[in-house]
Amino acid sequence: HCNSNSCSYWTYDPTAVYGQPLCWIWAGRPAEIKSERGWISGDADCQRSRAAAAQAAQAAGEDSPGGFQMEGEVDATDQDLDGLVAVRPESRSGSRSISRQWAVKEIIEIPGMRYFLESTGRGRCVEGFCECFPPFRGPLCEQLDQSPQDAQRNFTAVLHYLTSDDDTDIEDIQHSLPRLWRRFNRRFDYPVVIFHDGLSDVHRQQVVNASKNRIWFAYVDDYLKVPEFIMEDPSRKAALEEIKWSLGYRGMCRFRSGTIFLQPVLKKFEYAMTLDTDGYFPAEVSADPIAAMHEGNYVYTWSHVLPDLPGAVRHFWDHSLMYMKMKGIDPRETPILRQFVREDDIQWTYQLYMNDIEIVQLDWFRSDPYQDYFRYLDSMGGFWLHRWGDHAVRTIAVGMWLPEDKVFEMDVPYGHQNYCRCSGAHPHLSCVREEDVGGVPAKWWICAGEDAREDD
Repeated sequence: HCNSNSCSYWTYDPTAVYGQPLCWIWAGRPAEIKSERGWISGDADCQRSRAAAAQAAQAAGEDSPGGFQMEGEVDATDQDLDGLVAVRPESRSGSRSISRQWAVKEIIEIPGMRYFLESTGRGRCVEGFCECFPPFRGPLCEQLDQSPQDAQRNFTAVLHYLTSDDDTDIEDIQHSLPRLWRRFNRRFDYPVVIFHDGLSDVHRQQVVNASKNRIWFAYVDDYLKVPEFIMEDPSRKAALEEIKWSLGYRGMCRFRSGTIFLQPVLKKFEYAMTLDTDGYFPAEVSADPIAAMHEGNYVYTWSHVLPDLPGAVRHFWDHSLMYMKMKGIDPRETPILRQFVREDDIQWTYQLYMNDIEIVQLDWFRSDPYQDYFRYLDSMGGFWLHRWGDHAVRTIAVGMWLPEDKVFEMDVPYGHQNYCRCSGAHPHLSCVREEDVGGVPAKWWICAGEDAREDD
């Protein structure tokens, strides 16, 4: 369908109202346009559009795209994607530019779509809209957006962020994503999932346009769902307001402590790397730490250890000790626990793996015993009432159950807030603020040599 030598208007039905996806074409604009929910129509000279797309792909050294492409480049501020079709129904993949447009578009749920997406495992529908899982795109998540590297690897992995709809977070991620691509992902091209609890169309467009990373958005539907035993108890409900950290921040701590690993979008992946919206690579990452993790058969990979504030994790260690007592675990039983728990008084030192960057083997973290420990902590309400941090949960859980030979320290350049290192791969570089070398954001880090600083 939609492959005529001459057409000026088309309508595409991806919902298969008539039993299969169909596309109608006209030599002139039709007098009456039939429209159903989920259908897409547009003005186009099909053959000229296809020829232009093929010529552009050839000039860029890429394979010609298999389907439609609207003439010209889509404007970065254009929010109206209703006239865009990624590929022909029978095609397996479309051009990267069309895939990026589908990445922005939030697909409205129509009858039957929930069953189709969930039964095929290509996506899901929630709260009236639907989303595709990597590597799928399109109105029914029927098109592949896969990199050559995906097919070459003998493991599956994904990079992920968590963001709010706040302008500051969106601005941060617009700075982080280009650094991710330029200094790491342009060579490895892992899919990038952006978890969120609601994003405006403008912010979705800005995130996708920020870099060449392949972006998928994943909605977190229970992000701010505070337990009833807290909300229905006046004293506990009042205590929610006494914590200086926002409810959204505490929701983030809970999400990244446990429920993130159970998200449907991650189901088919073996490994996941975490990055914060304001976390980034200040220099080139010379080797792929995810591949190193897979080759070494590691379960958890960390970057650096820092202390937490005692006031930020009130009662966390006491409840963890109760859990260990119930499960018959010695608080200093393992070599890793002994690194974090003092011998004289069996108290936690507040040192922990900083998991604003980490890599996890998903199977282990979405199963027991890890999830059992999370469910126990979650039942206490401490994420909401005390701001128990996900880095604390991760550290103690890894210490309780993982031997040292399953835990890997990655040596990568990394910057986040007041922390920066350039890694052993860049011995002649040191961390300086972007403002010192004329870069932005001013307070972010970059690994620079003496020449760069002297030139400034």
